[in-house]
Amino acid sequence: MSPVRVLGGALLLGWALGQSLSVPSQSRVGEDLKVQGSGFPAGNHTLTISGADSGQLEVNAEGGSFVAHFTPTKAGSYRFSVALPQGRVEAQTQVQAAAQGAPPTGPAQSPQSPALPTPQLTPEGLSVGDWKLPLSGTWMGPRVVGTQAYLAQGPLVLEVDLSRPALVAEYYPPAEVRSLEADPEPTVLLEDGRRLPLTALSGRPYEGRWESLKVIQNFFDTLAAAGKTDLLPVQQRPYWYYFTRSPATLSAADLEAVGQDLLRRGHRPELAWGNGVMLWLGPWLNQVSRAHSQGLDPSLTWSEFFLKYMPQVPGARAVFWEQIGWLEAQGRPDLAERYREGLRKLSGWQNPIGSSQIGALAWVLLGLYVLMLIYLTPIYLPAQLEGVRPAGGWLLGWFRHPLLRLRYSTLAYTSFGERLLLLVLFLLTVLAFLAWSFALRSEGLAAQDSLTRGTLRSLAAQQTLRGLPNTGPVQGLLAYALAKDSPEESKRLYAAAPPWTYVLLGRGTPSAIAAAFRQAPDSGAAREAIGVGGDLWSAVYRGAGVPREGVPTPRIIAVSIAWSNLQSLKTDFPATWRELPLWSNPTLAWVVAALVLILALYHVLCFFLPRPSGAIRKLAWQRGVQLFVPGSPWFGQGWGVILLLAFAAGIWLWRSGNPGGVWLAAAVLLLHLILWFTLLGQTAQRGRRGPQEAGPA
Repeated sequence: MSPVRVLGGALLLGWALGQSLSVPSQSRVGEDLKVQGSGFPAGNHTLTISGADSGQLEVNAEGGSFVAHFTPTKAGSYRFSVALPQGRVEAQTQVQAAAQGAPPTGPAQSPQSPALPTPQLTPEGLSVGDWKLPLSGTWMGPRVVGTQAYLAQGPLVLEVDLSRPALVAEYYPPAEVRSLEADPEPTVLLEDGRRLPLTALSGRPYEGRWESLKVIQNFFDTLAAAGKTDLLPVQQRPYWYYFTRSPATLSAADLEAVGQDLLRRGHRPELAWGNGVMLWLGPWLNQVSRAHSQGLDPSLTWSEFFLKYMPQVPGARAVFWEQIGWLEAQGRPDLAERYREGLRKLSGWQNPIGSSQIGALAWVLLGLYVLMLIYLTPIYLPAQLEGVRPAGGWLLGWFRHPLLRLRYSTLAYTSFGERLLLLVLFLLTVLAFLAWSFALRSEGLAAQDSLTRGTLRSLAAQQTLRGLPNTGPVQGLLAYALAKDSPEESKRLYAAAPPWTYVLLGRGTPSAIAAAFRQAPDSGAAREAIGVGGDLWSAVYRGAGVPREGVPTPRIIAVSIAWSNLQSLKTDFPATWRELPLWSNPTLAWVVAALVLILALYHVLCFFLPRPSGAIRKLAWQRGVQLFVPGSPWFGQGWGVILLLAFAAGIWLWRSGNPGGVWLAAAVLLLHLILWFTLLGQTAQRGRRGPQEAGPA
């Protein structure tokens, strides 16, 4: 080390922990600047460069130390820093202009330098003089900037040094590259519209199409097939590079690097992944059970990766249950309990009631409502036919005397209990279908690709959240999504959001943190915030050097979106009703709305109609009809519906292949017959004493 190298600057905390950055006290434009770090936690860190030139470098503190190289192109003061959970370690230096008459050593080529070879793209790859880089597919470029040439395809950029033909760097933009630019430094224009310098790609999650990662896979496979893997530079690569690798080529250290990179780029175990990523992770997930034949440690390596970093990829929970059974068979129930605890936490993050359950409930309620109408029509038909004769008959009365005919409608003959039951069933049916439609809509929005990549801190996720109605719950989601990119806006949105646990933790004040712990004492983030422990993922966050924070789980996201839809129903009913996913077209939406309104008015009107005399005069007819409908004599008292539902459940179980359903249906039917015969005997006794106008209806 040069004797002039000194420590440029450090935080007191960094000194106390023995962490330091060192740089030369001064340098010149175009000269290589070496940055050394020592005493850091092992793993990857981000070295931030601030000054006339700015950017970020990914460094690996293997053994606690690292060396990074940076070539300044402008004079001025430069500051280098590494953020740690305990604070920030910094160093600074002064870069002076290049000496007069001295040949520049940077990217600019001096007139005295020999002419650089011209890079040529051919069907076989890139040629720089006699040097060749095998490539496949269609590449953009080469774009020459100084002594460097850049090529791009999909989400991959290659840098080739023309002065000494060699592949010196790979860059991994967070989406597909639309074009290569050089203004004022090598820059990529992405398909999502972002323009990013190659020095500013670190720390961003992947937002491109999952199919596009085949470009990365093909590049490395092409080099391997040509026996040219020695051309690859030694560098840090993002998690999506590893996704393209075969599970057989990955070690435990590789999986740990993937997981830590996921956390550092904003991905969280609490957030869900969609099916798209399974194009690459499907073989990884299958490796958990395939590794059973290799022993305990190889299988645990894979299952631990998913449990710690990606527990919510599709199919992971089924694999965890399989792993529990296998671990118990291996005599390791202690490890099995670890996975049971993980599954218990995962269940708490999920929405307990999905659209399928709500939809089934809605159809059951509609079936009960229709069955009640069908049952009430024949049971009161004889009495109704006598009542409507003066109005012109059962059908013609609606045309001759509609108001009088309405007075003798079917519901007018029902008892108070039956009217109340029918009205409650109607309201519950309408509410259930509304809840079903909102659940379908919220699940559809929450299942968008932008919200199912294990992170909300991506440009696409932020744009999706901004497109939702500006309600309090959505403001909370947006506050979390913007916490890194726009801290001030995030703080304002957290203040306006409802005081849910992750919102309180996001506010970060002592009173908010205390309230968050009281609200959710089992939350790992809340427990860590007050210093009383954590959960299964606490050590995972610490190992990656990422601070633990409150995260909106899939359950919270679904509830937030559903609440926003409900708010939009209040603010813009016509548009919201028309766009509900239950309707195939707007005409059907308004037909259903008119039908619901007519039925609601009909129920309200008939609820207050006086019951005509003689409504239950034909008791023998009524008892005969009630014989064929389980629980019907007691519908007016409410509990008869329970018998009917139990009978229907037995039939459904039997049709589903469960033999116990037959016994349930038979037991309900037997109970119904016993009660019906008992009621028939009571009716016969009252008949012998004289005509009665009372009895269960």
